[in-house]
Amino acid sequence: MTIITTKTKPIPRIEGEIIRRSPSLRTARKIRGFDSLVENNMVGEFLKNSGQFVILPKGARLMKAICTLLDRCIRKPLGFEEVFLPKIAPVDSFRKAGILGKWDGYLIAAIPFSDTHGVTEEYLLDPLQCTTFYQFHENKVIDTSMGPVKWFDSSGPTYRNEDSDRIVPLVKQREFHRAEFVYMGTRAHVIQIREECLARLERMCRDLGLGYRIVVGSGCYQLESGKSEMPQTVEEIPIKDLEIHCPGYENGGSFLEVAGSAVLGTIITSRFKIRDQNGNELWSGCTGIGLERLMFAVLTNYGVDFDNLPVTVQEAMA
Repeated sequence: MTIITTKTKPIPRIEGEIIRRSPSLRTARKIRGFDSLVENNMVGEFLKNSGQFVILPKGARLMKAICTLLDRCIRKPLGFEEVFLPKIAPVDSFRKAGILGKWDGYLIAAIPFSDTHGVTEEYLLDPLQCTTFYQFHENKVIDTSMGPVKWFDSSGPTYRNEDSDRIVPLVKQREFHRAEFVYMGTRAHVIQIREECLARLERMCRDLGLGYRIVVGSGCYQLESGKSEMPQTVEEIPIKDLEIHCPGYENGGSFLEVAGSAVLGTIITSRFKIRDQNGNELWSGCTGIGLERLMFAVLTNYGVDFDNLPVTVQEAMA
């Protein structure tokens, strides 16, 4: 009797390793830099070197359509409840989240400009858009027998203190917009939700004809530091990034990171002392999508003429 053995494919663990990719790519470059976006009423610089940009009327139509597609493709089918999270929080919130010391170079402080009765504390603008989610739930008890907590927020800008010489319109800004899906529940809940979010985001990319790949995200340094368990399956990889092929984008290659999707285990819930009523380990995760970056991906693949956009985008604009 002949015994046939198969070699098990190793699980990707190194940052940038490809987990899977779409079968085809668009290759023609459709926009020629920032000037073409300005000329076509898509976006304009707010103040020179501010890292802030105004999304102009034509660009706003496209951005709203992208938000509509995310609502239809991910939020509603997966049952996320929409909320409006604060965008600033006390410094101590970021200390508990483990952001201080790691993200200091990206943090922007919000300090009262003049005397305000009863208000003296320094706040920080949230660079991740989910820190205030955990602060709100601090010391709370969650009943996971009723299902996981699934919240969605796209209510305002995210701020990061990027160097002015690194600013790239729609790609790297000091003020930008995100669609943030945050979830909390049992281990099984969180892993399943993260995989469902990614699968639906991939399906949306395929519907839009956008080439993409899923890679191991930069947060996986935690694997070697002992803060997160080594994955035993592809589904357990802590951080996965979705990168979209953007013709003409040359910063490290033609793929641009558009979304990050994380399984955080009990790291953040334990720091904020959030507990499960039933005694289970309480896990959390998030999937964040850069809206300007997703718009940039659409524009680089299809150009600024809306007649050339995929039918699904045109329908979302109607």
